[in-house]
Amino acid sequence: MAVAIVTGASTGIGLETAKGLAENNFDLILVSRSSQKLISIKNDLESQYRIKCDVFSYDLSLIESNIKFHEEVVKKFQQVDVLINNVGAIFMDKVITEEGLETTFALNHMSYFVLSNLFIESSNKIRVINVSSEAHRGVSLKLDDLQNNEGYNGWRAYQRSKLANIYLTYELAKKYSGTDSTINCLHPGLVNSDFANNNSLHYKIISSLIKYFGISTREGAMTSIYLASEESLVNKSGLYFDKCRPRKSSTISYNDEVGKYLWAYSIEIMNSYC
Repeated sequence: MAVAIVTGASTGIGLETAKGLAENNFDLILVSRSSQKLISIKNDLESQYRIKCDVFSYDLSLIESNIKFHEEVVKKFQQVDVLINNVGAIFMDKVITEEGLETTFALNHMSYFVLSNLFIESSNKIRVINVSSEAHRGVSLKLDDLQNNEGYNGWRAYQRSKLANIYLTYELAKKYSGTDSTINCLHPGLVNSDFANNNSLHYKIISSLIKYFGISTREGAMTSIYLASEESLVNKSGLYFDKCRPRKSSTISYNDEVGKYLWAYSIEIMNSYC
């Protein structure tokens, strides 16, 4: 039975992705900060489906936590078939992690970067799926300020992190071209979930009004489930999907020089912890 990792799996799209994969007979590895929620989810999924579900509690905004999570998984599992980098958040006020990184950059980009690199290297064949967003359009990366230190704007920081997810996808696809591993990314849609509810009441009210017109979390998970399970995608890599179909991402997201710069910057951070 195939094994799939879902990050940020205790709520929203991540939880619905886990349920959808369980329906498709995947054994699951779920990770988020809330161990209590994860244990409840594990019990529900294992009782409802004939699968195994392992859960891990980590704060993936920390580089060391991503590394420790990978170490735990590879000790227990000989092979991981799918990695869905789903974890993410928007921080309207600037927050710095314990490791000194800006939190949007650390959680939404560096977690994807670290886990993707580590699991591709430790797996014979894996599908890496990065949950990006159409929010990546209309923005570019500031190469001299990748951690949003100057004039912090929470929405812009989120947009840039989703653009970074696409650069990572394209760089990984080129790096591992010709191997059995594939790397793709996706837009889940405007989803009516608890996303953005970590912010102050003012922002929660605004986001709730916007999300009122969104799709369900189940619908938002469909493209992730499709990319994990569709047999015809076995050799498809380096693509951006929307509604289970490939489409073009923003023009600037295909800039190789920016992708390489972001890669070099990110690998330097990662290597300082490995």
